[in-house]
Parts: sequence; C-alpha cells; structure tokens
Amino acid sequence: MTLLGVYVGNEPSQLNNFEKWLGRDVDVVHAVVGGANWKDFTNSAEWMAERLWNNAGRDPFWSVPLITYDGATLEKAASGQYNQYYREVAQTLAGAQSGNDPIYVRTGWEFNGGWFPWSAIGKEEAFKEAFREFVDTFRSVSDRFKFEWNVNESYGGMDPSRAYPGDGYVDIVGMDFYWNTQFADRDPAKAWNNVVNQKYGLKWHQDFADAHGKPTAYSEWGVMTDAASPFVKAAKAWFDSHDVVYHAYWDSNSSFPGKISDNSDPTTGATFRSMFSGKTVDQPEWNDKPDQPVPEAPADSPDADSPDEGNTAGNDGEAAPGGAAASDAPTRQAWGTRGQDTWFGTDANDKYFSLGGGDAMHGGKGDDTYEVSSAGDRAIEKAGEGVDSVLTWLSAYTLPEHVENLTFFGTGWSQGTGNWLDNIIIGNDSQNRLNGAGGNDILTGGGGRDVFIIGKGEGHDTITDFRRGEDRLELKNFGSDVSLWNEGSTWSIRAQDGSVTKLTLDGVSSLSGSDYYLA
Repeated sequence: MTLLGVYVGNEPSQLNNFEKWLGRDVDVVHAVVGGANWKDFTNSAEWMAERLWNNAGRDPFWSVPLITYDGATLEKAASGQYNQYYREVAQTLAGAQSGNDPIYVRTGWEFNGGWFPWSAIGKEEAFKEAFREFVDTFRSVSDRFKFEWNVNESYGGMDPSRAYPGDGYVDIVGMDFYWNTQFADRDPAKAWNNVVNQKYGLKWHQDFADAHGKPTAYSEWGVMTDAASPFVKAAKAWFDSHDVVYHAYWDSNSSFPGKISDNSDPTTGATFRSMFSGKTVDQPEWNDKPDQPVPEAPADSPDADSPDEGNTAGNDGEAAPGGAAASDAPTRQAWGTRGQDTWFGTDANDKYFSLGGGDAMHGGKGDDTYEVSSAGDRAIEKAGEGVDSVLTWLSAYTLPEHVENLTFFGTGWSQGTGNWLDNIIIGNDSQNRLNGAGGNDILTGGGGRDVFIIGKGEGHDTITDFRRGEDRLELKNFGSDVSLWNEGSTWSIRAQDGSVTKLTLDGVSSLSGSDYYLA
C-alpha cells in the first residue's frame, strides 16, 4: 500500500493542521535538509532530525542536497571531496530515527532541469559518480537507507536516463509533477494527459522503472486551482495502479502555491479528502539488499572554509550603515529540552538553542542570540539590553520587541519582518520576502529572487545585494503618484502626499519600471 506523505515546510504545526483537515494521520512527512553551505547542510540536518521532527510521531523521508549552493561542484562531489559532510548527515539521520524501518532519502532531485546546482545537463557523468559517492557514504553508516533517484516531469530537454547511476545505487525511481495553470492547459483532463504522455512524463517514468525492476515514488506533486478535482482523482488512480512506495502532496505556498488545507480551493480540497482520507493498511517491505559494489572508505574532504553563522554587518557589535549593528559573538551557550521551557539569560552574551517546545526565552543585558525552532518560541528582551539576534530555519518570522537582527537558514522560501528598531535581516539562498518595517534597516536577500518591502516613512533602509532584473522593490503606502530619483546609490521616493523616503541600494545607480511595483 502506498504511503501518504505531505510537505508542509519546516513547521510541525502545519503538519497537525493538515492532518486535522484531512481527517487522518499521514504516514511520512517530507523534510528538506538545508544546502546554503556545508555548515547549513550539517546543522540543519541535526536541527530537523533531532529537534524539529523528532516529536511529530511521523517518520520523515529526506531530501538531502547532493551539493550546496555556495559554489560546490559535481566534479568535486564525484571525486569524494564532500564525503565527510555526507557521512555526518547520514550519522545524524540514522541516529535520530530508531528501529529497523527503512530511511528514505532522495538526493540530486530534479537534476534534469537547470534550477538546482546539481543540474546534470551536460554533466551527466559527474552527476552519476557524485550520486554513487553519496550512496556509498550513506551505506557505510547504515543499510537502512533507501535511495530515490528523482526527475522532474515538466522539463523535457535532456534524456534523464543519461544520468542514471546504475541499479546498484537506486532503490526507488522518483518523479515530481505539478499542475501549474500558468504554463499548462487549464483543462484538467488535458493537463493530466500532458503530465502522463509528454516526452519524459509519468508514462516514461513508469516504463523506465519497470525496465529496471524498481518501484516508484512521487516526492512532490501539487495543484493550484479549485478546478483540479479530475486531476486529483487521476493522480489517485495512477498511484493505486502502480508500484508506488510513497507520494507527498505539496501543501505549501512556498515555491508553488499548492496549499489546500487552508480551504482556499474548497472543491479541490473536498476531492482530495475523499480520495486520500482512508487509512494506509500495509507498508512496503524491504527484504533484499540491492546488488552493489562493496563501498570503499569515503575519501577525506579537503580543508574548506565554512561561512560562520551571523550576518554581514560586521563583528563585535560593529555598527553597519544605517545605524544597525551586529551582535557580539556568544560567550555562553544553553539548550532547551524538548518540552516547553522557560529560560533566563545572564548579563553575558548568551546563545540559546530551542528544541522546539514553544519556549519562553528571557534575555539578559548582553548581546543574546536565539536559535528558534518553533513558531511558538518567544524571545523576550527589554529595551537597551544588548544587540540581539534570531537565527531560524522557519519559513516566516517577525522580530519581537527589542530584538534587532534576524537570519534565515535553509533553502525554502522565507518571509522576514522587522520592528521599529534598526534591524539587520538576512535571507537564505532561496526566494525571500524581507520587510524591515520601521528604523534604518540593513536587508540582504541572498541568492534567490527576492522582494524587499519599502514602506512610506519607515526609515532609511539599505539593501546590500539588490540585483536588477531579478529582485524587486515593493513600494508600500506611497499612493499611485510616485516619483524616484537618485544620487549615486542613494534613492529618494516621493509619495503621492509629497513626503520623501530614502533608500540605499548598494552599487545600484539606475532602475527600470520592472524593478519595483506599488502596493
């Protein structure tokens, strides 16, 4: 019987909401390890396995990046240079998931597209060898790992089979598919027919899996319209009629607007519930190990500089442009339990690691840093007591009173909102939506296509990495009659009421109409 899974971002509360809405527990939850850099790779795996999902009562299946987003290469992965990081994450995942059940892992997903750093287009041999290094290293830790080789159905450019690492390294042949009405036919029957019969669609996927004697999986699938009932019914029939280990619905609006548990698409949602609310009665059994060469000892990784946690504003409380300042480095550390804790800091520079229980965290007079694991965690500071920071993998966070700085980790879309202090807000390397609110804020988007919200009269903000043609400014509450001019990288925005708000775009001395919009 096919396992039912769901992707809800890094938010166990959303898993609970989905299950209440569906009327049953899911079998597995889709967890994605961060990949901004190798430090994010190892730290986020530990945070997610040991703190975020350990009390959810649902086994995760894991998407683990093949390489990171900070310049890592398939060629280096193929030569074994990243095996120490693979080994560390494998040890974390195996140690956190007790028992003898399989631990499902996919890596290098959607390699047949060009949007991930592990794209195999033109690098098929390097991808295959990197995949083998990953699998060999994980298997050297535990034979419980089962590996999904995953393609995307919407991209028909390269022949995915050219990047197949071999039957000995693949347990499951996976595919991601979505009905995106912006690009596909708006008729659900025609859209489904295209998903099945396009050049490298579901039929190709199933035929390829059958030829290699492998079961299939659909780690991501989703719809974005209230007209999707026929599409959802067809997906259910496909899962039921094939040897599918698991599928996971994308119940999220990050990267793709597929969330249905909020009743935004009530007709589609009702159909989904009627199709998938039944109990999973059997689970797949794995009795035979795949035939594969005996792995050699993983090669040592070369020395590498891993970016430190923190922000780009400077060290030791150094003031950044606009009045914002970085927190001093921690001198003391403390950890919460897995329950709901109340913690009180000292006058030193404390760093507190929440384990996700909805902790009340009271800082002292020093520069305090809070690693926040749950939307229920509360950082409580008083005015004038140090320069304080929040670090988080959550998809959305608003700074509380008297806390100055915010940094996002991970690879999912993030939404960060400041307060009326001079804030430093740093996104991750995915798409971010950053709003400093009041104060003279420093905003850094990171590697994705970011939106920066600039409010009328809300201080003189600085954006450190605005990229024309990719990032955008959302000009909020300025009215419909707005004018912009600049002196170098300092911009003036005149609102309809005649007031002027200043903005600094580092290195940007010209803008076009496509770089901003009014809200």
